[in-house]
Amino acid sequence: MDYDTSPSLELVKTALDGLRDNTLLTQDNNSKAHATDPQIFSQQTIDRAAYVSSVIGGGGYFNKTVTGVAQDVTLAKQVTKNAFSPKTTIVAEFKYDIPISRRFMIDQQHSPVEKSVRQAALAWDSSRDQNAFKFFAYGFGTTLSSTIGDSVSLFSNSHVNAHGDTVDNYETAAMADAALNTIVTSLRSQKSQFGVIIGYEPKFILCGNSLHHDTNIVSKSVLKAGSGSNDLNYFSEMYPGARSGWNQHVDNSGATSQSPMYFVGTDNHGVVRFEREAMFSTLVGWETDAEDLFKYKMRASEEVDTIEYTGLVGSDGTV
Repeated sequence: MDYDTSPSLELVKTALDGLRDNTLLTQDNNSKAHATDPQIFSQQTIDRAAYVSSVIGGGGYFNKTVTGVAQDVTLAKQVTKNAFSPKTTIVAEFKYDIPISRRFMIDQQHSPVEKSVRQAALAWDSSRDQNAFKFFAYGFGTTLSSTIGDSVSLFSNSHVNAHGDTVDNYETAAMADAALNTIVTSLRSQKSQFGVIIGYEPKFILCGNSLHHDTNIVSKSVLKAGSGSNDLNYFSEMYPGARSGWNQHVDNSGATSQSPMYFVGTDNHGVVRFEREAMFSTLVGWETDAEDLFKYKMRASEEVDTIEYTGLVGSDGTV
């Protein structure tokens, strides 16, 4: 077979792409969370190199009137609506090249190439997750990012929403039944940017690899964890569909208190993954390479950013 020209070159690329895609699709997923998970990260598709976000809020609850006369029964009067200064998220480029010897192709020595493609596919999956989950892991400080409007960390005692309310979504208690109850209660009573208590429902619990064992026991046991009684487990009874997810890049992030930290959130929260180009590849011929090497080029364009805090509560697990 002639590996130097199309269509043979395209057939080789198609085979390599099949190996890459199959490697990603067949990974075991025992509650493991990925950057592509729409609950863990709000997903946004874009078509440019940067994305400009803003937050508009304020206004409070709806006014209640009877025959045109305002009834101030909620003690929540309308206030001026605010639009915070926009935040620009620059989309990152991810690149990886696999050199392939022309002699390997001619002599049908495909096994090393297949192994390299499989390892590169796994490396991409982990690189994407590493980039994404660090925004949770570093969410107790402003090393990576801050939220729109108040310019504080993602998890903070001093958020100020567009309505002017101070909102606390930062806890410190280690994973346990009482601590998880505190976080869920905080999430459900959290005020939105409109100054309204939405009653957010917890849809996921996220932690690192080392804490997932304890998190599952606390949140998924049939009976109350750590108790000799026959009490029902409140969390598994009330939220059986809530995801208990882990990712190794939470507790291998290098962030302070990386092992005991955990997070609870609802859908459509403010940590957003912006995808411009999903992983794609091209196979470049050997003719212009000084070493007579083919290049299997893998590329992707995306970024994650913390836009706002609403719908999220985090604990660093230090107490």
